[in-house]
Amino acid sequence: MTSRFLGLFLALVATTTLSAQSQLSGDGRQAVEKSGIALVKPQKWSKANEAVPMRFTAYTNRSGYFVFRTPSGQERQVWVDQIVGSKPILEPEIPSEILDAAQRNNILNQVLELKRLIAQAPSAAIELGQYAKPFIEALQRYDAGEVRVNGTWEPASKYRASQFYDAQVVLQKSIDQEVDKSKFDLEENSNFKQLVELSKNDASLEAKVQAIRDDFQKKALSERQHKIIDQLTNPHTTESEAQSLLKELDAFKNSDEKTKAILQQAVTAGLLDQEIQKIKTAMENHFVGQSPSETPPKLPINLELEIQILAGQISTFRMTSPPVGIRISDATARAIAEISSGLPKTTSLFEQRNYVEAATLLTNLNSQAANIGPATQQVIIALQVAATKKVDLFSKLRAEGDTEEKAGNIPAALEKYNAALEISPNADLSAKIEQLKTPAKK
Repeated sequence: MTSRFLGLFLALVATTTLSAQSQLSGDGRQAVEKSGIALVKPQKWSKANEAVPMRFTAYTNRSGYFVFRTPSGQERQVWVDQIVGSKPILEPEIPSEILDAAQRNNILNQVLELKRLIAQAPSAAIELGQYAKPFIEALQRYDAGEVRVNGTWEPASKYRASQFYDAQVVLQKSIDQEVDKSKFDLEENSNFKQLVELSKNDASLEAKVQAIRDDFQKKALSERQHKIIDQLTNPHTTESEAQSLLKELDAFKNSDEKTKAILQQAVTAGLLDQEIQKIKTAMENHFVGQSPSETPPKLPINLELEIQILAGQISTFRMTSPPVGIRISDATARAIAEISSGLPKTTSLFEQRNYVEAATLLTNLNSQAANIGPATQQVIIALQVAATKKVDLFSKLRAEGDTEEKAGNIPAALEKYNAALEISPNADLSAKIEQLKTPAKK
């Protein structure tokens, strides 16, 4: 009896009526105007399963104890150690937004906490079960495919589609504003990451994400292809740079028609270069071992035919207007063509004893022969020397004839002039000889 009286006395001491104006909040100054329940044990040392639920409409957290306002308007002071869980349980408030797994798990944690408290204080099972009910319903709606937006439930697919569209618009704007697509890191872009997150477990949105990725890669590759083509058309691009650019261009998949055409031009240029080098080697080998001669040599018929075919192929290639970065060995090709056509012209000029024109032609062929090889150049030089000697001898004899003519020694002058004509025919000199042979009329 004494023990029960003491317990009642202590409980009465713990229950104190305070005016509303004197309530203190968590910082000891103002009450928190929120309803809920507290699982209150009879004594600090009582077991949790002895606790009973106490409803309140407001509370103040003071150091070491709470002051609760009961539904009847009274205030009750309860030590922290008397409360199961050491804090009051507020009436359930469903968040205005439950949009993702993290927010959903926050709700689940509250349900688990309530279940833990029910296990500790079975007498509060009904009240705590009611508190858990709206949270459980929220979990069920989320798991059934809904999300909570601004306090309203709607299908998750609708929300994600709307969010997806908004993020996609912003992303596309960012992509369009980037001049150099190669500098735009799509996978690390915050808007794209949002799209990836929104598309999880949604096949249609996942397909859209992949389409965005494919489209961006296509645009980036197209942009890079055009930049490579621009570099290939730049006359300042070196041959080694051009080869590197072509190698990069060839690595692209699904190239456009222009890129395919340029790659084909590069292949053609490579094949032409091989043929140019092959004919250059054959021409040089033909002249190796030949002794210097004053008679222009002839090229083998099969080699002349190959040179003609090569000339046609080069002409056709140039008609395709390849970028300047796609080069063939122009200097070597020109040397082959000019020597091939120049040797027959030289033969004809030698037969006509037109050594002045032959010497001029051979001077040009000599510079071209340097692009073929030393043996070819040696042959051309020998012909050039022979033609130059004839020109010099012709000039010498004519000069001597002019000297004799001025001295009045006509027979000697005619002898020199005729000797010069034996070297090379000359219409002016022939006319002069005829004039000297015909006596002047008195």
